Amino acid sequence: MAVRSGNEDIALTVERQAAARRLLADPLVTARSHPEDFALVRTHSDWLVQRFQRVLGYRLTVAADHARLVKTGLVDAVATPLTRASGAHFTPRAYTYLALALAALAEAPARLPLSRLAEDVRAAAEEAGLDLDPRDRMSERRGFVAALRHLIRWGAITERGGALADYVTDPAEEVWFGVDHEVARLVLAHPPHSAPDPPAFTAAVRGDTASDDAGAAELTVRRLLAETAVVYRADLDERRRERLGHHQWRAVAELGELLGCDAEIRAEGVALVMPDDGASDARGADRPAAFPSADPVGRTALVLIGRLAAELGPSAGPAHAVDVPADLLGAELAEVAGADAQRRWSRTALSHLPDAEDLADRVLDLLLRTRLMDRGGPPGEGAPFEGWRLLAAAARYAAPAAGGGSARDGSEERR
Repeated sequence: MAVRSGNEDIALTVERQAAARRLLADPLVTARSHPEDFALVRTHSDWLVQRFQRVLGYRLTVAADHARLVKTGLVDAVATPLTRASGAHFTPRAYTYLALALAALAEAPARLPLSRLAEDVRAAAEEAGLDLDPRDRMSERRGFVAALRHLIRWGAITERGGALADYVTDPAEEVWFGVDHEVARLVLAHPPHSAPDPPAFTAAVRGDTASDDAGAAELTVRRLLAETAVVYRADLDERRRERLGHHQWRAVAELGELLGCDAEIRAEGVALVMPDDGASDARGADRPAAFPSADPVGRTALVLIGRLAAELGPSAGPAHAVDVPADLLGAELAEVAGADAQRRWSRTALSHLPDAEDLADRVLDLLLRTRLMDRGGPPGEGAPFEGWRLLAAAARYAAPAAGGGSARDGSEERR
């Protein structure tokens, strides 16, 4: 009888947890989009299927060339927007083109020219009562191409000839795609079905999160911990706050066994700290945010949050937040997103160098998604820096009070 050594057991656990982190960050993993990660998922599929179902109530399906993790619940609480290559969030128009393209792909041939896909999308829009045509003007094509780039990243379509970038400026430019109908079908974890209105549909997708059952409440808490950068007790309703207080240690232990993460449990709330590996580094702006990160937006955000935390000292206790004066936020952003930040961008392989305003927007969006800052209400007209609050978790990145040092690097930790 073969006996496994302790090192082999450790290696097996590390592999399983790395595969789980990849699926949590990218719920649709294909042999084409992530060949090494998919091989790992396939190897440990039985363990992953069982653990995701038990710990988070998520259904994992692993096929010959793809894996799909279907998440239930937390529709509103952890939704993150899709982004274009520039970092800008998808507009409603881009989301509409994504939905129309998926509808058109359902009956598309395996080899598909972009001209036919554009025509099919126009026809689907007309059927839905929408005045949209990607061939109409450049602004329409930009939204259409943004949707197609995400379908390429997900593996639903593959470029076989031509260049999408050329199509944006010239609608006569032909691009050929290979279509993976099975992956295209799986892009929507919860395909539209009969419902009286959108809130009713999202309520059905949310599943058992509204249940008064104690087990369902505990499951919701585990999902919040896994999908949210920081869970603040003050943000939870009484039932979930009580459930978190009673079961936080067991919850983080189970999530640690699944994901290989550590946790920080404090009076203000709980945060998971993910290992610094490829699964976390690969997360884009439409995935759970990693912080700190080595890219220029992440480094700039780290400097900003360190300076604000040192200046304001986010409060502890139930309030867990302190208001950030608009003039202070504007001044600090102007300094950290200025010339030095532009030099950091210039050392990257990116072709687009954002201006100071663009960089500031990305930095604030990152800090919002990582729950280090939030907005107390909608921004006022012409007042982009009003309404911001510094949250308690920002204190861990505060710059030293003396010695002129900067906020600690923290590169070994991922939220």
